[in-house]
Order: sequence, then C-alpha cells, then structure tokens
Amino acid sequence: MEVSPDRGSRGAELVLAARQPVIAGVDAMRALAIVMVLGFHLFGVLSGSLGVMIFFVLSGFLITSVLLKDIRRTGTISFKNFYSRRALRIFPNFYAAWLLEFFVFHVNHQPVVKWQAASAFFYVSNYARALLPLQQQGSFFMSISWSLALEEQFYLLWPAALLLAMKYRQHAVKIVAGAIALIWAWRFACMTWFGVGWGYAYNAFEMRADALLAGSLLAILLYVGEAPDWMSLAIAKKWLVLLPLVFFAAVTYADLKPLSLPIQVQLISFSLQPLVAACALVQWMYWGSRGWKFLEHPAIKWVARLSYSYYLYHLSIHNLIQIRVHVPHAQRLVGTIAVIVLPVIPYYLIERPFMKWRDHGRKPSPLLDDGLHHAGTA
Repeated sequence: MEVSPDRGSRGAELVLAARQPVIAGVDAMRALAIVMVLGFHLFGVLSGSLGVMIFFVLSGFLITSVLLKDIRRTGTISFKNFYSRRALRIFPNFYAAWLLEFFVFHVNHQPVVKWQAASAFFYVSNYARALLPLQQQGSFFMSISWSLALEEQFYLLWPAALLLAMKYRQHAVKIVAGAIALIWAWRFACMTWFGVGWGYAYNAFEMRADALLAGSLLAILLYVGEAPDWMSLAIAKKWLVLLPLVFFAAVTYADLKPLSLPIQVQLISFSLQPLVAACALVQWMYWGSRGWKFLEHPAIKWVARLSYSYYLYHLSIHNLIQIRVHVPHAQRLVGTIAVIVLPVIPYYLIERPFMKWRDHGRKPSPLLDDGLHHAGTA
C-alpha cells in the first residue's frame, strides 16, 4: 500500500520536479493551449483567449526559471546571451510567417494596411490592434502577432526587473505579487471608472502582464524557496487536478456563449485565469514526475514541439484555403488537414536549423523554451 507523503515532502518533491532539465507536464499544458487556440479559430469551439492566457503563464514560468538558474550560477544575467538566443529562437520563423501573410493577402485580393503590417513587424501590434474597435481586431494584418508582441515586450523588460528584484531576495515574492495586484487594480480602475473597453484591455501590455508575472511568480516560489502550503494542498490528491479543468470549462462556456455578467465579475474571472493555470501547471508537474506518463505521450510532445509554428501559420493557411481552394462538401476538412500538416514545413526548414545553429557547441537545455516560442529547446 502506497503511503501518501506529508505536506512537507510533497512540497520538496514538487520543487525537485520543477528543477529538472525536462519538466514533466509542461508539454501537455503547451499542447492543451495550442489545441484551444486552433479549436477556436478553426471550429469556433474551446476558448482561444484562455489558450493564449495559458501560453503567457508558461512563458513567464519557463523564462524566469532560466534566468534564475543564471543568477544562481553566476550571480547575474548575461543579457547578451539571453537576447541573442531569443532572437535566433523567435525571429526567423516569425518573419517567414509575416511574409506569408503578405502572400495570403495578395492572392486573396485583400488590401494590406501598411501601418498594421509595420506594427506586426516591429512587435507593437498589440497596441496597434488596441486602437481599433473590438469587432475590427480580427481582420488585423497577422492578427495573432499581438500576443507575440506582448511577450517580446515582457522579454525586453523582465530580465533587468528580475535581476533588480532578486537583489532583495527575501522580498522578491512580495515584489512580484505586488506588481500583479497593481495590474489588477489598474485594469479594474480603467474599465470601471475610466471607460476603457475590452478592446484595449485585451491587447495592452500593462493590462495583460499579470498573466506572465503569474508564471514568473510560480518560478520564483519554486526556485528560491520552499513550495508554499497552497501548492502542497493542490497536489494532495490526484482528483484535485479536475478542479482547474472544471474552471477552464466554465470559462470556455462563458466565452462561447457570452453571458450578461457585470463587468466586475468578468474582471474577477479574467484575473483568476492565470492563477488557476499556474495551479494546473503545479499539479501536472508534480503528478507528471510521479508516473503520469500520458502527460508525456509522443503525440502530446509532437503537438507541443510544433506549437510555435502552428500558432504562427494556422490563420494564414486557413484563410488561404477557405478563399482560394474550393472542394465541395469538404472545405473544412481540407482546411483542417492543411493547418495540421503545412506548419511542419517551416518547423523543419526554418525553426530547427536556426535552433541547431544557436545551440552549436553548447548543450541545449529544454528549460529554455517559453510558452508560445516552443520547439524543443530555446
């Protein structure tokens, strides 16, 4: 009969699992997030918004974990190394997708709005989209670039901010938690008192950085101290993994069937989503390290490995197929197959070669992946 570990030993096992070169459960959560995004854009099912939120939490957690390892090893962060590796990891495939979007607009006889294309190119499309009414944001040039822009802005600011916070190591958790609380308060004030709408709040960095910081806070908790009691309670029983999934299902239902909820209720849900995603990540890391092999199934790892290419290309491919390829009674099937198969090409022709170049002469670390920019190592 297996003896359940006490709270302290569960926390220690969780910390150990989070410090492994390959963290169990991360690929499964990444695969869940990209499936949510594809399901929403292709079939109008699942919650694309929640999928992106999960990606943000993963990004914050994994990037912060990498930076904390650098700080522990050297006492500082190599900004040159961090940003050069980010550039090789992110830019080649992104700009290939940017060029493909031009091609798709051309063959579909859609005019390209130059300022929109420029904003995507320079990673400020989140603010460019935010200036448009909510109903026009879906037709934005390379509309998925808003979330990538937001992540790049986080990468630009966070290493220096983390290094500064870690100078006050004993207070780092409070500093990051306080930053999250300030974003909540700012978002609440803007949307309830100052007339800011969801179109801006959904895209702007200062309105969404709490999701990235939630993942970062989780990394700090696991890498600089002992797992707090709430984490030990979250992994006390296997069935508790169902609770975040129930919450995700409720959010999905609310997204697909918009309910007339007070703005305060919507804001509470929006603020809780990254915290629940962080809790789910804790559970999947722990149970994945204790024998839940299905979280590391080859099919799941494959989807996770391709998640960045899927995210970059799925809308361009889908739009091209829907307008230019006519297959009676099988249009959706052809589009779905194309979205699943075609992003494999840029993954092997662009993404992997640049990653091998980046990792030449250096042992890669799977921890160096983030949420949206994933392909095995970073």
